Amino acid sequence: MEINKQTQQAGDGSNQVQIVSATINMGISEERVRAIVEEQIQYALAKLSEEARAIGRERNKQFEKRVISRISRIENGLLSFSDPATQILLRHAQLSAAATEREEDYDMLTELLACHVQKGKDRKNRAAIHQAVQIVDKIDNNALCGLTIAHAFSFYSPTSTTCEEGLKVLDNLFEKIMYQELPSDDSWLDHLDVLGAIRIVSLGKLKGILEFYKKSLSGYICAGIKKDSEDYGKAVLMLEAVGLDRNGLIDNECLSGFVRIPVRDEQSIDDLHYIRGTVRSPLNQDQKNVFKQIWKMYSQDSSLQKQVEDAFLEKWDRFESLRKFRQWWESIPRAFEITSVGRVLAQTNSKRCDPALPDLI
Repeated sequence: MEINKQTQQAGDGSNQVQIVSATINMGISEERVRAIVEEQIQYALAKLSEEARAIGRERNKQFEKRVISRISRIENGLLSFSDPATQILLRHAQLSAAATEREEDYDMLTELLACHVQKGKDRKNRAAIHQAVQIVDKIDNNALCGLTIAHAFSFYSPTSTTCEEGLKVLDNLFEKIMYQELPSDDSWLDHLDVLGAIRIVSLGKLKGILEFYKKSLSGYICAGIKKDSEDYGKAVLMLEAVGLDRNGLIDNECLSGFVRIPVRDEQSIDDLHYIRGTVRSPLNQDQKNVFKQIWKMYSQDSSLQKQVEDAFLEKWDRFESLRKFRQWWESIPRAFEITSVGRVLAQTNSKRCDPALPDLI
């Protein structure tokens, strides 16, 4: 706190009062938070028998350690414990913690409470988080793992410029969140549907790996332009006209003798940069427009496209986690949609497995 020197004058017999700039922090102490947690657990377990209350309290000791440590790391996190909405959610979390013996559930409940503190102002988020807290102790481990990786497959996509690197990123992610065996029959779908984490779709089938990624990773799964062809010569001249060169095109890893733009999809052209020496600079609009024109010059030959798709799947299956996931995913007999409750559970579990993942809530 900075204090500026001030002077004041007053007449004889008067009292002098000097006021300087100050900051008053109306926070809440960790000691008070522990008291609130204790108050809420009394309410949460009040209707249980004496024997059940003893077990519930013992389990909640594990939850309490985690939750106070986690929330204290969020800016103004402890202050949220004075909010009635947080206290009510805490009480539900304490009930779920009392009902489960799984250590992972205490971590999940902690992260859900943290999610409420950070994202709970949005009523849609608040409703989903509230419901998720109430089913943590009921969800089967295998089903949760299946839900988590299905969510990751649907919402995470690599940003790497090369196919090999992009698949390596996905494999690393899938390895972390496939922390146990995936469910082997379709009973997990009914289980998650009953809990409200997914909705089973009566008609239709899930998109396969190739069908799903043909759009979001169209920069990898494309034929591109044949080297030394007329179109290749035109593309090089177009690049040179806007101050770039043929290094703006890379070898197509999925089709020998062809080149492509180093992006995962057409929209990613807007994020391209070029490097000269040690300086990394974004493309100007003319350069972006040239790359978009080159994209439209890609071969549309169906036989070449089939070669590319086969090569992509071959590369996919070289990565153990990706191969296991594809075998499992393409064996699921029924289509389903992940609900907002399922997304909260899956995202929270993903972040539990890999805290570095971007936040999707």
